[in-house]
Formats: sequence, structure tokens, C-alpha cells
Amino acid sequence: MSFPILRVVGGALLVLAGLVAYYGVSIGASAALLLVLGGAAVVFIAVLGHRPRPWDVAIFIVGILALGVVSAGYASGPQLVTYSGTRSQVHSNAISVAVTSDTGSVSVGFSNRISLAYQVNFSTPGGLFFFGGPGANTVSNTTRNGVFNLKVGSTWSGVSVLLGRGYFLDIQVTTSTGSIDLEAPGAETLQNVSLHSSTGSVNAVVDSSALTSLVLRADTGSVNLVSHHLGAAGSRVPITLSASTGSVSMNLGLVSKDAVSLTASTSIGSISQSLNGFSITQNTRTNLAATAGSIGSAPNSFLITASSSLGSVDLTAGFVSG
Repeated sequence: MSFPILRVVGGALLVLAGLVAYYGVSIGASAALLLVLGGAAVVFIAVLGHRPRPWDVAIFIVGILALGVVSAGYASGPQLVTYSGTRSQVHSNAISVAVTSDTGSVSVGFSNRISLAYQVNFSTPGGLFFFGGPGANTVSNTTRNGVFNLKVGSTWSGVSVLLGRGYFLDIQVTTSTGSIDLEAPGAETLQNVSLHSSTGSVNAVVDSSALTSLVLRADTGSVNLVSHHLGAAGSRVPITLSASTGSVSMNLGLVSKDAVSLTASTSIGSISQSLNGFSITQNTRTNLAATAGSIGSAPNSFLITASSSLGSVDLTAGFVSG
């Protein structure tokens, strides 16, 4: 049986098309690869006197078409799409943001533009438009019970959300494949925060004097929380940090009048801690428990839980004036 030269080259072209779709390669580089592989196949066929079979030719042609289509998409460059709303259009002092992304990272931050209520930016590599297109991005909003609800969805794009300052905020972000970054320094009026990535890291800088819940979770990836000023809006406010496969770290400046109960655990890994103003009640390689103040009597308090199944847990916390 003769060696199927065109079938092998066609398969290589399909692999290259997949790599181009994932990483992005200029059309010039893709054309050069196409010429090299195609020319090599023709030379080998001529030298060896090989007669290709029809289905080998078909695979070769499909490989050429796939690489050409994906490369042409990237030749147009990244596609940028922006949606925004002004303060005059948002008749509420509270905004609830929900972002869902299938494949792509999500970042949430704040703008100092006085007139801005929100801005949503989608960034999609050109080649991916052949697999989803800009129609895969959605932005919708409703106002209910005095809350402006902003809903953002994306299949392929990277998503960036900028919010105006001065709003009471709930933020919920979910990604299937992609990291999540939240930058909210400066004692923003964040109330509920929920960030979950199935495959990707979760990083958050959160300052708030009105926090009612904070959940950061990564199934495969690390979790990192930093806060310079964090105050509870009531008793037993939950802060949950968890990673199934990856490390968990936090560095918190907690309001001094708030009581705290902190527990941490890891299955495979270790726990390190630097807790100023806490009483340590349990401290082993895989489990930690600490308290500050009286959870039962304090009007404002936190229940902090940090856990990793396969990774280390690094905890730093202290108290700042409220």
C-alpha cells in the first residue's frame, strides 16, 4: 500500500487551521505555510510517482480551504464592539450587572467619567467571526423595583465592563473558559459579588463599606482577593473563596468594629497565615480556624471561608479604622 502523502498533508493543514483559529497568525505566515506544505506534497508525489486517491485529494482540499478561511478572518484584525449608557439614561442609583461568557475572559472596572453609567466592550479576534460572529454578543437592560439590571452575554469575545462611580452595585460574572478580573478599589458601594470561572483564574480587588456577600470560585484556576477597606452591611456576611484545582490567597483590611469568623481548609497543599488581631483556635497544615470579636453580639460581622482541594491557601488579614 502506497504512502498517503496528500492525506497526511491535508491533516497537517487542518491542524494548522485549528492552531491559527486559537492563537491567531497573520495571513502572510499562513500563506507561507500553505505553499510549503502544498509544494512539498507535489514534489513527493512527482518524485515517487504516487497516484493519490480521490478521498486523499478531498482531505487535502478541505485542509487548504480551512486554513485559508481562518487566515482571511484574522487578516481583518480584531473586531471591537462597544455599548454604553449615560447617567441621564439610567434612572436608578442601583445597578445589577450579570455577565456570562462561554469562551473569553471578563474584566470589570470603574470609570471616572462623570456622565458614564456603564460601558461594555467586546473584543473578538477576526478569525473567530467564522465560528460565532458579533451576533454572539448580547447586551440588554431592564429596570425593576428601582434597580437597573444590565445583562451581558458572549460566546467568543473578551468582555470588558466599565461602571460609573456612586451606584450601589451587585456584580455577577460566570465564565466557562476564561479568567475574571474585578478592579473595585476606593470603597465602592459594592453589595453582592459573585465571580465563578470553570476554567480560569479569578482575581478581585474589592473595597466596600456595604458588603452583603462575596463569593469567588474557580473550578480549575487560582483565586485571589485583595481589599484595603472591607465593611459588613449586617451580621454574618459571607465571604467564600474556593478553588478545586489551584491556589487561594487573600489579603484583607477589615473594618475594626466588625467581628470575624475565619476557617480555611485544603486537601492536598498547605495553609499559611498572617492574621493580626485574631485568636487562632485551630492551626494545622490542612485546617485553620480563627476569630476576632464576638460573632454572636456584633451587629456587623463576617463569616470567611477559604478552601482549595488541590492547592495551597495563603491568608493575610488585619483591621483598619472604619
